[in-house]
Amino acid sequence: MKDSLFSRAFTVLCLQFLIVSTLVALFFPLQAYMAGLGFSDGTIGFLLGADALSAFILQPFITPLITAAYARRWILAGSIAMAIALILEGTLTNAFGFIVARLLQGAGFIGIVSGIMVLLVLCIPRTMSGRAFGWISLIRLLPYAAMPAIYDALRLMPKDLGIVIRWASMGCALIAALLSVLPRRIADASPSSGQVFSYAVMARCLFDRRLFPVFAAITLLYANYAVVFFFLKGYGLSKGMASIGFFFSLATLVMMVIRALGSRFFDQWNKHRANAASLLLCALATALIPAASALPLLITAALLCGTGWGITMPLLNALVFDLSEPQHAGLNQNLALLMLQAGFFLGPLIGGKLPSAAGYASVFLAAALMAALAAVCIEWARRGNHVR
Repeated sequence: MKDSLFSRAFTVLCLQFLIVSTLVALFFPLQAYMAGLGFSDGTIGFLLGADALSAFILQPFITPLITAAYARRWILAGSIAMAIALILEGTLTNAFGFIVARLLQGAGFIGIVSGIMVLLVLCIPRTMSGRAFGWISLIRLLPYAAMPAIYDALRLMPKDLGIVIRWASMGCALIAALLSVLPRRIADASPSSGQVFSYAVMARCLFDRRLFPVFAAITLLYANYAVVFFFLKGYGLSKGMASIGFFFSLATLVMMVIRALGSRFFDQWNKHRANAASLLLCALATALIPAASALPLLITAALLCGTGWGITMPLLNALVFDLSEPQHAGLNQNLALLMLQAGFFLGPLIGGKLPSAAGYASVFLAAALMAALAAVCIEWARRGNHVR
């Protein structure tokens, strides 16, 4: 591929990624929408995570099958599945049907994103991995940052979600249509374009001595992020801090600025050291949260978290890219995505046992420990690669 990052293929794939991320971000008021349908709290709790559960279960089985030669088919199949799911979710009012639709949405989403990732790595010059994943992570973040404000600006209420997502199913058609302008020669850049990998190959890539510590760090990082995301509101209410939600607004703004303005510097840094440093920053910032009874300290924690997350999330993917054999680059990015899903599952699972047993402070200290262990994993990876 060319030595310029923003080729036609890279731009089209990023646009598809933006659309599918926007479709998921549309579900911002889902909890209130389902409550309006009369679903029980237990059902709502399961449904909120059902799409991620579906993706987490399905991805290990499909990851070796998604190669450059077949990626378009997976994107198309995922678009069809997700369109059907959106129409069903915008129409159905019974819990069982909604569960099926949410599971189908997760399957469609992972098919689209996995196909996109396999093709994206073929568009990234080896010297621009940091910059590329900086932009990719920014694209993923933008819809989640913008959607609450868009709902407010358009005066959309939770009850309007049904009609919104029914119309949004057209976005899946746009993802499929963009395949027609995606250069077909892109698959020719893959050393193993038509090769379907075995599960043994996937296992070898996962447990590769250079990559396994990085995959472990990804799991721990997103476990840290998920703990803060899911438990911050409860902590704020327990402390009488009703406006604690601004923490994520500020942290997200910092993440966006870093990725928009700083990604061009990512490839100038030693990625092992930069990741380790930013993960330690995440650990420090997370540990500050339970001590942040005053607003200035909470703002400091948000700024530090946003800086750490803003740097290490794209740089971990860039490190996976740099350490991958060319024929396994797409497979390894999808394994990184699987580790992300694992982190979002394990973080709340571990953190959920702590508030009643040891208080909210223990939740954030556990999250800080996760980030610190992730930094240890990167140092392990650095030593394993003899990086000095």
